[in-house]
Amino acid sequence: MEKLKSKKSALDDLDALFQLPLTEFTAAPNSLAARLKKAGDPEAAERVKSLTKPSVAAWAVNQLFWKHRIAFDRLLDAGERFRKAQTAQLAGKSADLRAPLEARRAALSELSAHAARQLAGAGNAAAPDTMRRITTTLEALSAYGSLAEGPRAGRLTDDVDPPGFETLASLVPRLGG
Repeated sequence: MEKLKSKKSALDDLDALFQLPLTEFTAAPNSLAARLKKAGDPEAAERVKSLTKPSVAAWAVNQLFWKHRIAFDRLLDAGERFRKAQTAQLAGKSADLRAPLEARRAALSELSAHAARQLAGAGNAAAPDTMRRITTTLEALSAYGSLAEGPRAGRLTDDVDPPGFETLASLVPRLGG
């Protein structure tokens, strides 16, 4: 039971790292790693120590996950509904793609506005390239949804690209199977 509490505490500490201002990220993992090592978890300490500082876009998306969770979850939900509608269509069934696609667009728009404010509040410019990378990462997270091979929202260190063809091909129904 004590080990489980310790693991939960380490995960909470890890989550807290990704909620920090970007300027504080470099020193914070070293401090957490030292605490984990002292607490007798050298493996976790090494994993934390190896974390890289998030890109500005990845940091902004992490902040959206932690600070605008309802809007973030709306995006993921719309992505899931869109995936299900696409799968139904690929299986030859009638499915409305427009409603989930519109919900996804609305969620992306809302999150982009939050991201621009988040960047400005942190002293970063909401430059077009940064906003494009944020939107691409959000779209990718929406496409991955709950897939096991998907990235971990809230703990990103890099921008995320949409899933590749292999992942999309898994949506195609198997014939005769």
